[in-house]
Amino acid sequence: MLSDRAPLSIASNVLASSSIQSVLRSPSYHARGWQILDRWALSCPEQLRRLEADGEVILLGRLLEQQEIEHLVLSSTAGLEQYSRGLAEHEVLALHEISTEL
Repeated sequence: MLSDRAPLSIASNVLASSSIQSVLRSPSYHARGWQILDRWALSCPEQLRRLEADGEVILLGRLLEQQEIEHLVLSSTAGLEQYSRGLAEHEVLALHEISTEL
């Protein structure tokens, strides 16, 4: 399970250390963003590498966008209610038609 691992442990095996450090140093990213980056690294490492090759700014922008979308859904009244009824985060996101893939 991703939450049982150290933050960015999966992504650090896919991305350059400079990209990982940029995410860790930036106050814009938090645990949700780290989970997203690890999820992308696990599910589609080649696509993530290509995004990084397009430029760190593009990678970080895409990550920030996904982090904001997921945060909004999961912290909404509907998202919190679904989560409290026992649905997993990925199920709540799927119900709101939010793609978790890169």
